[in-house]
Amino acid sequence: MKKGAALVVVMWVLILVAMIVSVFAFEMQMEARIISAQRKRFKAEQLALAGIELSRAMLSFKEENSAEEIIYEDPYLNAAAHIAKGFAVEYSEEFGDGEISIRIDFEESRLNIRTLTPDDWRMIFEQANIPNTRWDDMIDCLDDWQDENDLHQLNGAESDDPFYRERGYKCKNGPVDTVDELMLVKNWGEDVLYGTPENGISGIADWLTTWGDGKTDPSTASPEVLYSLSIPEETVEAILEIRRGIDGEDGTDDDGITQADFDAMGLDPKRFTLSPQYASVTSIGRVGNVENRISCIFNLGEDTLSPLFWTEGKLSE
Repeated sequence: MKKGAALVVVMWVLILVAMIVSVFAFEMQMEARIISAQRKRFKAEQLALAGIELSRAMLSFKEENSAEEIIYEDPYLNAAAHIAKGFAVEYSEEFGDGEISIRIDFEESRLNIRTLTPDDWRMIFEQANIPNTRWDDMIDCLDDWQDENDLHQLNGAESDDPFYRERGYKCKNGPVDTVDELMLVKNWGEDVLYGTPENGISGIADWLTTWGDGKTDPSTASPEVLYSLSIPEETVEAILEIRRGIDGEDGTDDDGITQADFDAMGLDPKRFTLSPQYASVTSIGRVGNVENRISCIFNLGEDTLSPLFWTEGKLSE
């Protein structure tokens, strides 16, 4: 009996020890995963920051002889040379077990919300396949959002409208500061800005900006942006053809519009520019399945290239 009882006690002790060891091993495994995720997150953040500094260096790059067509063996220098010529670029580079992905383009390739007229908006809505039954409501509500008074447009909405009361905020009564701010305006929303494929709406967020003086860069503006401008269709087609260069292909070294091309097409310097003032940079640091993104705006007229706008955040994990 005593031997049997002792055996039972020993078995229970072994079970308890096994449970303690299992719990301890599980906790160690969880801590290891947490520490690994934290390391990846930190590395991704630092890589994204490094991408911003790399972009700053690219934007500061100047060719010694801009009259000559130089093809650099270093992909970094080649990308920097493209930016110096006014082209948007995408660049990626591996660092250890991580990677940096950068996209640099120009705000003048987009349409400035603050300078758009009702007719301009209608052209944009038409390009985005937004039903024309919504146009007047959207335009008037945006006008009421930005104007300084509380007078209602015919199809607009001021702060006393149930839409704003239910959401607990008032009309801004000032200019829109960011593209995403449009989602706060009545009759606007995520479907308009980012599209609803099932309804055929393209989404207009990538066509808009709040930076610059309203001039458009014909070298980098998308076809949708160009077709949204109140200019003849043949002028848009000429812009798209000329900027492809001699080889007729987008994304090659002979792309771009020269000042002579600009003058020959008769583009209005009050509406178009070949000298963009604001560059937008998106830098993504990636380590394994962890990504961190930083987006910012630089004023190219400043020697120090200090960011004017900055957002960052984790993309996925």
